[in-house]
Amino acid sequence: MILSESIIPWIGKTSKMIAASLNNCFKAEGIDLTREQLVVLIMLSENDCRAQHSLAIITESDKTSLSRLIKKMEHKQLIRRFTTDQDKRVKHISISPLGEETLEMAYPIIREQIAAFQQGISPTEIEMAIDTIQKIQQNIHKEQKAPL
Repeated sequence: MILSESIIPWIGKTSKMIAASLNNCFKAEGIDLTREQLVVLIMLSENDCRAQHSLAIITESDKTSLSRLIKKMEHKQLIRRFTTDQDKRVKHISISPLGEETLEMAYPIIREQIAAFQQGISPTEIEMAIDTIQKIQQNIHKEQKAPL
């Protein structure tokens, strides 16, 4: 199959465009936040006090990239990193009050952006697109588990 006839490049390009648009909107509103940092804050707001390695799995980041991201977010005081008495080797991450506040400021922008991005697209089309992307994700998971 020729790449131009595939949905895959369109998904990747769209993802990059969404990230750039969100980053620009946050910057324009004076919110010091990137899409990657947003994902971490959302994950922590849904289930706070996660082990750092579990965030790597959820965000699908490698350990080095996630460590750099966490360090930057800690420096911005969006999160707190700590150990527990049970295992000093495991770093836990918790959203800070500033992180919660930043996330609350970001939500209206995210809602506006989603509405703008989905303008002119029917609920049925959105449902079909989600279904298609989920099938692609399932195929990726099957392919990754298959022996080479």
